[in-house]
Amino acid sequence: MTTESRERRSRLSKRALRVWAWIAGGLAFFSPWVALGLSPTPAAQTGTAPKARQVVIVRKITRRVIVQGGAKPAPIRHVTSSSGGGSYSPPTTSTSGSIVP
Repeated sequence: MTTESRERRSRLSKRALRVWAWIAGGLAFFSPWVALGLSPTPAAQTGTAPKARQVVIVRKITRRVIVQGGAKPAPIRHVTSSSGGGSYSPPTTSTSGSIVP
């Protein structure tokens, strides 16, 4: 074993570390869009047009609505009481916060 001292490695400052962290984060964020932008586009079909699909109507429903006349409103009946008692207010069930002996 040797007792020689090693030369100490220099460290980056906090500011330099932050700069490198921002650069790495930006590259990680934008790399998917760059990869999609650089990918080749699908080749367009040339020559024959695609065949037209055959249309099959499984069920066709036709409804006809015939309106013969407008609806007549129901007659309004007014019911009167023959007791002649007049109107009165119902008894109060709340004391409105005050205590009555």
